[in-house]
Amino acid sequence: MPAITLRLELHKPTKAKQQMYQRMTEVNTDFANWLLLHPEVNQAN
Repeated sequence: MPAITLRLELHKPTKAKQQMYQRMTEVNTDFANWLLLHPEVNQAN
């Protein structure tokens, strides 16, 4: 079955979206770094 490709035009994000993306990037980076310092948490299931 052939693949279907869609081309979507992306619009320039608003200032609010840029700020939200920046904040979420910071939060996720901080959390990832915290996980690296607490390897016992990674073993929880």
